Amino acid sequence: MINKGLDLARLTDKRQFAFVDGLSDLFYNSSTATAPSQPSFPGPTLPRTVLPIRSQPGPVQARTPHPVPRPGNVSANPASKEIGPVKRLQLSGNGTAALDALERDIAAVIKDLKTPTPGEAEEPEVLLIVDEPDLLLVATGPSKGIGATEMGEWIMGLQENVHATILTLAADSPLIHNASASAHQLATPLETEHAAFAICSAHRAQMVMQLRNLETGAARDVSGVLRISKGGAWGQNDVGAEGNWEEREVLYFVQRDGGVSAFGRGE
Repeated sequence: MINKGLDLARLTDKRQFAFVDGLSDLFYNSSTATAPSQPSFPGPTLPRTVLPIRSQPGPVQARTPHPVPRPGNVSANPASKEIGPVKRLQLSGNGTAALDALERDIAAVIKDLKTPTPGEAEEPEVLLIVDEPDLLLVATGPSKGIGATEMGEWIMGLQENVHATILTLAADSPLIHNASASAHQLATPLETEHAAFAICSAHRAQMVMQLRNLETGAARDVSGVLRISKGGAWGQNDVGAEGNWEEREVLYFVQRDGGVSAFGRGE
């Protein structure tokens, strides 16, 4: 098994990668000014307290000099440095107006990536990865006017600017099955909106990849089940490009070194 990574710093310098931070400053209000400091007035004088008598001083240990670090041992932490300029999103307003503002910020970054560099004859194709956009459903809710319908339209608006999109969503059983008609308990508004958003996204996708735990419980040599299936939009675009592609379900195991191996049941 060969582990291959991506040099994001080099790809950023070549304008082949851009990162949009949609979490750090999402709910930060930059227009909020700091409150002026209140002037302090002298308060009433507190009565003096009598300090206890100190004990007799004991022997003082000799101080040893601190070791001076060598220049070769000092290394910068690469994780503390950001990879190129990072666009940070900020949510302001309610409903579709707030989502439209986020879409414009992301579209501006995509437009910069699609601008041909010297020597390129054609416009580069951009792959958009949207990681956990259902956070907006959890963090906003009906009070902000953002539901499954608004989120679906927002994702489709982003897809118009790119060649392909990878969307990651939480599809835990309590969030999906509790909102079904066969559930024995009343679903919460969050469960209803989240289930609608996840199911509609799967119907609009060409391919669905699902990761889940083993039904029989935890295992020492198996991390979970990986299933790849056709989405609701399979075959609608690029007719004939899929070929004889078939759905499959395999087991996967995450090793200690970070590598992942996939194998069929019984192998």
